[in-house]
Amino acid sequence: MDYKTFTDKLNTLGLKKTEFMRHVEMNTGTVSTWSKTDKVPRWVELYLDLLIKIKGLLPDIAHLKGGAPDSAE
Repeated sequence: MDYKTFTDKLNTLGLKKTEFMRHVEMNTGTVSTWSKTDKVPRWVELYLDLLIKIKGLLPDIAHLKGGAPDSAE
């Protein structure tokens, strides 16, 4: 997977790179290397694809968050 695809998949999940790195306990140098080489390991692609599939199975709960226009105050 190239670095742009990696970034696009993170955006689909609503994750920042720093959040992803903390989630998988990875240092910033690793992701920086991916950026420079434009190569992201296959396991990362598989992992993000799995998260995207899981996200698609979950209900949308955005309307339940505080501050939503239709929430009771």
